[in-house]
Amino acid sequence: MNLQEFKDLAQHQQISQVNFVESGCSPLVIELNYEDHNHSKKALLKSDQGIVLSFKNISQAYDLCREAGIHSAHLVQVIPHDEACAGEFVSYNQQSIPLKF
Repeated sequence: MNLQEFKDLAQHQQISQVNFVESGCSPLVIELNYEDHNHSKKALLKSDQGIVLSFKNISQAYDLCREAGIHSAHLVQVIPHDEACAGEFVSYNQQSIPLKF
């Protein structure tokens, strides 16, 4: 999902959850849970060229979300050794920390 799609979904209140996903010392990425034609979907935030956007720190992710009108997210820290056997999306719903900004 690119930035414009993200902002459009946020404006229409179709985003159900935002996750700031951090894995070890890797940059942070933003995963979005949203509704599309009555179906729940997940997507990583990407550039217009299709490259996953990464952030050096949580403040950069906060700023982008605030600009889109989003003021809450979940911080998810993935343990690096779990990545070897994980699919595209990791099941971590019980390990997230709610954030308000």
